[in-house]
Amino acid sequence: MTEYAIAQQRTSIHVHPLTPRECAGVEQLVDDMARTFGSVETAEFADACALAAQELPRPLRELAHRFKQLHLPCGAVLIRGVPVDDSRIGPSPAHWDATWRNPPTLREEIAQCLLTSALGEIFGWRTQENGRFLRHIVPIEKERAEQLGGGSSVTLVWHNEEAFHDHRCDFLSIVCYRNEERAETILSAIDDIEVPDDKWAVLSAPRFVVLPDTSHLPDQNVSSHWRLDDDAFERIRRMYADPQPVPALSGSRQRPFIQVDEAYMEAIAGDHEAQAAFDWLIDRFNEHKASVVMEPGDMLWIDNKRAVHGRSVYQPNYGPRHRWLRRVNVTLNLRGSMPYREHAVARHIV
Repeated sequence: MTEYAIAQQRTSIHVHPLTPRECAGVEQLVDDMARTFGSVETAEFADACALAAQELPRPLRELAHRFKQLHLPCGAVLIRGVPVDDSRIGPSPAHWDATWRNPPTLREEIAQCLLTSALGEIFGWRTQENGRFLRHIVPIEKERAEQLGGGSSVTLVWHNEEAFHDHRCDFLSIVCYRNEERAETILSAIDDIEVPDDKWAVLSAPRFVVLPDTSHLPDQNVSSHWRLDDDAFERIRRMYADPQPVPALSGSRQRPFIQVDEAYMEAIAGDHEAQAAFDWLIDRFNEHKASVVMEPGDMLWIDNKRAVHGRSVYQPNYGPRHRWLRRVNVTLNLRGSMPYREHAVARHIV
């Protein structure tokens, strides 16, 4: 246990405090990139970031390599001490619809993208904030009871990001700027669960459907910075109208991958055996839960194929110092999503 309140930890979280040398190495790369880029939200930045990440201090590159190659028996890595300047970043935004160009958080954004790019290629979703790579997660009062990042009055239940999509991220990073409300980020890793043969036979079969979550719907993407063309949501509509059956578990019995979204996933209609197995899996995630009260400068790397995550109920301090996290998605196979992108260089999946 540490002052960062990691509770009920088994193998779910590996903790890595940044050393002074590692911090200095990150800051030097941020200096270099900040002289060239006024925004992280371009394909040019993402390409430059992928190259710059190769110059991160070796211990950080080694940590990323070991994590993505499954050498670490964990579903998440908690990196502590990522530089966050509380005075310079200004007030917490009231909404995710914040400026993309020359934000006061530019240095923090570059640092997060650099560290996350050690795991893979960053990308965004055209149907989620117009493809923004680095999302704001802040409490939004009208969404307080929703299964969204802006919610607070209900538990954000177990999920993989974009579990409905074949090209969902392999990993994601979450950085904490503020969390004075002490909200808990919760995680559970499949490695902590013993799946018996009868449950594996059901959960590894395509007997489940996952709908897109509501953050990918048009009414959740209304912005003062853009107007999304209605055609951008055509694939999302098709996924709602005709969801294709998928397994909840796949791959190796010893190190399985998971495809789970408790709020938007269920067994095929009438398949009571599959629904019972899915409920069993959710119960096991609850039994093996780890929780982290993230502090400013904490970064979580989460394996989106091998761990589920969520958030506790909390009471937001709606105002200039309310909870403020940032999220980035990464893939190990950017080329694989080409049919879903506008062109080869674009990093926005449609």
